[in-house]
Amino acid sequence: MPQPAKVTSIEALDAFKVSLIIYLEKAGRILDEVSEEVVRTRTWLETERLPHWRNQVRKRARELAQAEQELLTARLAGMPEAIQTRRMAVNKARLALREAEEGLARVKRWMRNYETEVESHAKAVIQLRHSLGSDMSKAVAFLNGATSTLASYAESARLHPADSQIADAAAAAASPPAETAQHPLSDGGAR
Repeated sequence: MPQPAKVTSIEALDAFKVSLIIYLEKAGRILDEVSEEVVRTRTWLETERLPHWRNQVRKRARELAQAEQELLTARLAGMPEAIQTRRMAVNKARLALREAEEGLARVKRWMRNYETEVESHAKAVIQLRHSLGSDMSKAVAFLNGATSTLASYAESARLHPADSQIADAAAAAASPPAETAQHPLSDGGAR
């Protein structure tokens, strides 16, 4: 006959269940924020950074063309001080244009690589979120069922203590007596 269970702390299961629910809520919010940030970043690259650097390239190309035109005018006018100043302005405008072109190239590279370097990892976050939503909610349901089963079992054991005493006595009577140790030289042992 099976031994009766000794249920000592259903409250510990309840406390664990509450902690699990709190963890699931916090982890779910964090994973949702990560997913939203991935989408926001892609949108930011496409709608803000790409147009910004395209505009900067156009603007700085115009500024370079204007600086080169002013240098040409200074050369034609034969003004050595103006030529030096205009040459520095052309160099500065070239550098600014190069920086804008590098910024545009960088954004385009990010956009090309975004799916493989970011969104592929974001899929793992989505899978984890799904697992938290489905598997862990099953765990919470299991804990609910286990708690209620143990509570009803403990209640029935409390209401019928005589039954558990009878079961204890029957189990003790059904178990074989403890064997006595044999001497190694007795006839019952192998030599």
